[in-house]
Amino acid sequence: MAHHDRCNSERVIALAEKGGLSASTAGELYGVPMSTAREWLRKYQRDQQVGRRKGTGLWGVSSPDQDAALVAEAERNPFFSARDLKAATGFPGQKDMIISRLRAAGLRARHAAVKELLTDEHKLYRLEYAESNVNRKWDRVIFTDESTFTSANDGPVLVYRPQGQRYNPQYMSTCKHSGRVSVNCWG
Repeated sequence: MAHHDRCNSERVIALAEKGGLSASTAGELYGVPMSTAREWLRKYQRDQQVGRRKGTGLWGVSSPDQDAALVAEAERNPFFSARDLKAATGFPGQKDMIISRLRAAGLRARHAAVKELLTDEHKLYRLEYAESNVNRKWDRVIFTDESTFTSANDGPVLVYRPQGQRYNPQYMSTCKHSGRVSVNCWG
């Protein structure tokens, strides 16, 4: 299907309205099919304007109250999936619309930062280490990095959160040590 720009439709309508030509003949001069030229003229005579009528987009499927309920539920339960949010709120739209409404409210699905659950014993050990190394000459320390390869099939967790809130505890995923096998590679 060919695309015709607004200039062609204006020219065809002007020739048909003021030039005394039929819509078919005016369309022929600009390489526009007869049916398209006739439709342009019919719509112009009905609306007195060229192009789309204002407000002819898709109807809103959800009300502002339903949108607000969806956003409120996503803020209460940021780890819910779009399917979970739809079930919890009775939202009438589908997944894409849910994601669109959340984005409009500043909530996007992002990978959650992961924080290990620490026991009181872990916390005491870390505090002791920090206190014992306060006076260390840190300019003589070399930092390295490591990667962990694990047998667990834990993929990234998605969370609906506002930008800049990655390390807010409300939006962080926690993990516990389990019976998984893991290997650390250091370098």
